[in-house]
Amino acid sequence: MNKETLGTALSFYQNDRPSCDQFHNGRKLDYLGKADLSYSDFFRDFLLPNYPCILSPEFTADWRSRQTWVRADGSPDFDHLLKHFGDCVVPVANCDVKEYNANPKHNIPLRDYLSYWREHRESRYSSPRGCLYMKDWHMHRAFPDHGEYTTPDFFQSDWLNEYWDTIKVDDYRFVYMGPKGSWTPFHADVFRSYSWSANICGRKKWLLFAPGREEHLRDNSGNLVYDAQSPILQNQDLYPKYSQCCQPIEVVQEAGEVIFIPSGWHHQVYNLVHQTNLICYVTLLLVLVLVSLP
Repeated sequence: MNKETLGTALSFYQNDRPSCDQFHNGRKLDYLGKADLSYSDFFRDFLLPNYPCILSPEFTADWRSRQTWVRADGSPDFDHLLKHFGDCVVPVANCDVKEYNANPKHNIPLRDYLSYWREHRESRYSSPRGCLYMKDWHMHRAFPDHGEYTTPDFFQSDWLNEYWDTIKVDDYRFVYMGPKGSWTPFHADVFRSYSWSANICGRKKWLLFAPGREEHLRDNSGNLVYDAQSPILQNQDLYPKYSQCCQPIEVVQEAGEVIFIPSGWHHQVYNLVHQTNLICYVTLLLVLVLVSLP
């Protein structure tokens, strides 16, 4: 952190902090190109105020995965993935089954998942096995020298993964792959971390709720709803605060784009077409918590 960035952080914490409510009142997410701003600008305009944004495909254009994991028609290249990663054991979730407030998972070889995916697509997005979604695959941990992507400069300060890399136990970098119709239920990211998610191919729809807005989506026992679009929310006896809830911020993420999800933003995500993406969870602002203490 240079002096300019530190000064900006100290000034920010000494003044009233901006509200994220403006996004629920019509403000759109900023769309950033590579030449639009420096790291200090990004730090000031997005990290500090906790604002989400979208980075243009310029940020991923030179990634090897954007060239080799995708066919000319924009669909995943199953043959390439099978050749290079087919023997890897990956976690797969069943999107059609609710287990607590998530989906049950099991581990299978990637080659078996790709075979399922082909069959699911050829059967018009239907399968007796349900809608299976490969998620939370630690590809970086399995192939640390993979060279499939590079972390954008804005997200290089990553204390969470630096710690796990040092002790060589775990990491919070994941690859997701799934067919049209696969989805992730309502949640906020692990450890209230910041995250960035890059679409290698496909399209995703995000439903975003600014910090605090999720309180209207809790039942009378304090549990968050599983599906933020479920009709069950209309039951006022079960969800007494839902009538106060705002509409979610809806964002469609295209191939090559990167979305930045700040800490505490709850979200629900749908794959609109066959999709492969990379998600990293980071603790970009831990230093600010330390410098703001008395």
